[in-house]
Amino acid sequence: MTPSRVRAGLVIALVVVASALAGAAVDRVIGQRMAHRRPPWGQGGPGRGSPQQDARRRSDMLDRMTKELELSTTQRAGIDSVMQRSDSSLRAIRTEMQPRLKQVFQGSRVEIEARLDSAQRINFAKSNPPGGRGQRRP
Repeated sequence: MTPSRVRAGLVIALVVVASALAGAAVDRVIGQRMAHRRPPWGQGGPGRGSPQQDARRRSDMLDRMTKELELSTTQRAGIDSVMQRSDSSLRAIRTEMQPRLKQVFQGSRVEIEARLDSAQRINFAKSNPPGGRGQRRP
């Protein structure tokens, strides 16, 4: 191998390593910034968890808001009431809509499976169990 080829290989390796490090740094910075922009209610949205989970989420959010916005005791209590009503409303809507959503998901699944061969259906069933991600299974 000629010295110029060795040098070219080293330059390419250096560029690859530098690119990987730069990508990791950018991912870390963006990930940290995006963590602050995530919805405060967590995965699934408010009203999705148990009443205890909702109370914990509300408490965490209120603690953060109290600190960041310097809420008074009266403001905090009022905001907590708004959040409790919102959670109750969302839970009622979700309960009302759940059967319709389940029907749509089941219909879609049947249509998808109809377009697959038998081997594909087996793989589809393994990777997409009934109920789907984030949905409660019976």
